[in-house]
This record gives sequence, C-alpha cells and structure tokens, in this order.
Amino acid sequence: MPESSDPHILLEWAGDVGETFPFLDFHVHPFDVLTGDTGYRLDDQVQGLYYKGSSVYHPPRVQASVERPKTSPASSITLRSLLLASRLAYTHTGPKVLTDQLDVAGLAGALLLPVARTPGAAENLSQVSAHMFPDDGRLLPGCAFPIGIPPDKLGSFFRTARETRGIRAIKLHPNLTGVDPLTEFGRDLIEAMLAAAGSLNLPVVMHGGRTPGLEPVACREYGTLAHLANVDWSVSSAPVIIAHGGLYHVTEEEAIAALDVLERLFERYPNLMADTSNLEPPILRLVLEKVDRNRLIFGSDALYIPIWKSWVRFLQTLRLVSQHPEDDLIRIASLNPIGCLIDNLLDIG
Repeated sequence: MPESSDPHILLEWAGDVGETFPFLDFHVHPFDVLTGDTGYRLDDQVQGLYYKGSSVYHPPRVQASVERPKTSPASSITLRSLLLASRLAYTHTGPKVLTDQLDVAGLAGALLLPVARTPGAAENLSQVSAHMFPDDGRLLPGCAFPIGIPPDKLGSFFRTARETRGIRAIKLHPNLTGVDPLTEFGRDLIEAMLAAAGSLNLPVVMHGGRTPGLEPVACREYGTLAHLANVDWSVSSAPVIIAHGGLYHVTEEEAIAALDVLERLFERYPNLMADTSNLEPPILRLVLEKVDRNRLIFGSDALYIPIWKSWVRFLQTLRLVSQHPEDDLIRIASLNPIGCLIDNLLDIG
C-alpha cells in the first residue's frame, strides 16, 4: 500500500491490483441528465469523438490536486447555474472521451446511465446511444426509465431494450422525472419498474439524494432516503443500487441521520446496495466508515467530475478509513459491481 496520497502513486497502486481484479465505474452519464441533449456532431478527425460548439478536445490528465472548488449551499444553487455547468461538462462525449477517462484512471469499463425527463426521450436516448456508443464489452449500455409509459407496459419496454440493445441496467432519477415515492402513483410506478427489472435480472440504479435548483421545489427531495424508504425494494430480486449513497447534496449532519435510514433499509432488503459517486470528501468518508463493504459499489458520476478525479478521491479516502484497503478496494470496485452484472456481462477485463 502506498504511503503517499499523491494521485500518481495511488493510481499505480490500484493499477497493480486491477491487473488481477478489473475495476468498473458503475455510474457514468453519456449525456447531460438535465437536458438529455444528444445534438452532437461526429469529429471527422478523431474516431469516436462527438462535440458541440467550437471548443477543442483535450484528453484528460492526472493533476496533483483533486480538491474541488468550495461548493455553494444547495439552497443557493440555481437551475441556470446547473445548466451552465452541465453545458461545459458535456461539450464533448463519445467512446473516445469515456475510454480516455477510463484509461487515465486505470479502470476496465463503465456502466452508462442515460436519464430521460420527457415522454419519448428514453426511446430517443436508446437509439442515439446505440449509434454513438456501440457495445464493445467495455462501455456497457444502461436504459433510461421511460416517461409516460403505463406501469403494465414497462416489462415489455425493458425486455425489448434488452433484446435489441443489450442493456445491462435501468436508471431512474426520481427528482428529474418527477416520480415521488411518497405518492401512491410514484410508488406504484417504481415498484412496477422493479418487477420488470427482477423478471429480466436487470439491476436498477436509483438517484439518491437532493437535486438543488429544480422547480417545483418539492421534486428536489424525491430521491432522498426519507422518500425512497416508502418503496418495497423486495419487488425485484435483482440488485438495486442507491446512487450517491442516498446523500447527494446533503449536509454532514443530514448525512449522519440518513445513513441510519440506509442501514435500516439494508437490513430489510438484501438486494439493496449503494454507490459512492460524486460525494464531498467528508460525506464519502462517512459512507466508507459506516457502510458494509459488501453493499458498496464505486461510481464516479462522470462527466460531471472526471473519472480519474473521482477514483483518486475514493482511493485516498479508502486508505484513510480502511484497515484492509486492498481487500476493500477489490470488493467495492470489482467484485461487487461485477456481481451485480454477472448475468449480463460480456468480457470486461
């Protein structure tokens, strides 16, 4: 185990382990989740690179620091600021962008999670993704939850997506889709999705936590653990992964209380897991200190944060809190994600 928190040394350490145990990023968005914009042009000079605007693509490079600028309180974040940040993050996308990110981090593959916010958007995302991100066994296609499809039609929708697109997972973002688990309609819709996912043995990735800046204000909270606790997660026999540990954009004080809720959910539902994606370092530390390693999965939340930066932050924090960092690294970033995808995985590694 390295004695330094230097990113290059940490990546070298993890890279040695990854030669035997391939690591996966279980939380990558191929398109901006706020807009679902797929209006990219193919670069005729660089294979697999898609772009918007006139900015030049620069491959990612590991930097000395992984500290992010101090974030604003959730209450002060506006939708306009979110959209601007998303536009900058998604100037480029495509297999070139994502595999460059994976290569710098030393990861074997990634699960791609599109998000649909309007009727017909999931179908469009599936079609565009199939064209822009052909399944090569490294970039694994997920499927956005389709808005506007009745609960009794979800099974046929996901079955078709699996047969024609080879989807490996389903992604639902309740805050962005307006699906409130505390309402009867929202709970029934989520549980219908779970039933379909279970019948197809497809894992589900649920956004967990707050999304600041959204209107109406109430929908910002739909993914918090207080709302998600209203769902019967046992409806699916397949894994259900609560993204961000259910703690996205919550305070440390809120996180401590929410982790108690998460622990009770884990006790009740053995198929529930959580990912570590895009958490502030103090929150990530709480997760790694308190959550059973067998219920955790590494995720980055790229392209909102570079994969390498999320990975290094995870490695640094794991070393701080773990008594057996190599064993925990293998469990969280290799065995657990591969176990979730085992029936749908091709040739990662």
